[in-house]
Amino acid sequence: MSGQWRVFSIRGTDISLDASWLVIFAFVTYTTATSIIPVRLANESFRSSGAVEASELTLWLAGLVTSLLFFTSILLHEAAHAVVAVRTGIPVRRIRLFIFGGVAEIGSEPSRPGQEFVITIVGPLTSAALGGLFIVLAGNFPAVSIPHVTMTWLGQMNLVLAVFNMLPGFPLDGGRILRSMVWAFSGNFLRATGIASFIGSALGVALIVYGLAQLFMQASSVQSIWTLLIGWLLWSSARGGYKDAKRRERFKGVWVRDVFHSDTGAVPDDGTVQEFMERGLHHDGHETRPVVDPVGRLAGVLVMQDIAGIPVERRSDTLLREAARSVDDASLIDPNESLENAFNRARDEGVRRFLVVERDRLVGAVDVLDVLRRGRF
Repeated sequence: MSGQWRVFSIRGTDISLDASWLVIFAFVTYTTATSIIPVRLANESFRSSGAVEASELTLWLAGLVTSLLFFTSILLHEAAHAVVAVRTGIPVRRIRLFIFGGVAEIGSEPSRPGQEFVITIVGPLTSAALGGLFIVLAGNFPAVSIPHVTMTWLGQMNLVLAVFNMLPGFPLDGGRILRSMVWAFSGNFLRATGIASFIGSALGVALIVYGLAQLFMQASSVQSIWTLLIGWLLWSSARGGYKDAKRRERFKGVWVRDVFHSDTGAVPDDGTVQEFMERGLHHDGHETRPVVDPVGRLAGVLVMQDIAGIPVERRSDTLLREAARSVDDASLIDPNESLENAFNRARDEGVRRFLVVERDRLVGAVDVLDVLRRGRF
């Protein structure tokens, strides 16, 4: 996917970095190297009447290592979500680090309150455990030393991360835990999501107001802008989460077979490019057309740009199956797949149009717009 890099994989789950992550990584490295570590060293020196000499290179190396450990902590927080999700039967597409932290992208929403609770609670517990571990490790070093101040800061940041994530507003972990509890008691997923999303929106608005107040009082502009961005992200994510929940309720019990259409625009694989163009099929608005064999099996996908690039003298003896590209499995869907899964795949994989295949035969197609229209019922 554009702007993202797959770094490695853990038991089939990809770990990827968003381009925006480089910005926050550089910012944390710079801040720790030029402000946090030297200031904390000075404070510890003042309290203990000790001193430590640290060159600029040493501070930058310490800042780099501290930043790496900080984002490793965030990765472990998300990995905890992913591990439990897989163990409870929910696939995980990937774990992604981006400018606002990290996210474990699971394949579907939990189907039971208890499932959501256990998947969610392990994240903050992991951060709290890491916070305690770093603080214990810090105690093994002299107070006036780089390892002590960096470990202490990492411990404190992990504890802050655990507490912040436990705020009861969706989509924070605390909001998901609240949703699972309301869902368990009421039996109403949509109502539970509405309550958690309302609190999440309110928290987002509160952060936005606080950030604006900081700017008005001429406080740190960087901190103010960061607060505003986090508030906006929380507010918009909470609203989006409720919309997703409403769509999930509307899609319940609806399958791809209920909405696909049989007009796929398929062409026979034994036809020639010349015949195809003489019929004017390359100018009818389709960017691609499926190619099928005589019994209806999908043989490939014809891309109009490829057709236009075939020399005129070769068109009469070039078969459509020879001009077709191989089929991307991401564009195929089974008619018995749920409409919710179809929508999620269209959104996450960037597929505009699915080809519906049953028993290896092409039976229809589903356009993403059809799925969206169905979602407004």
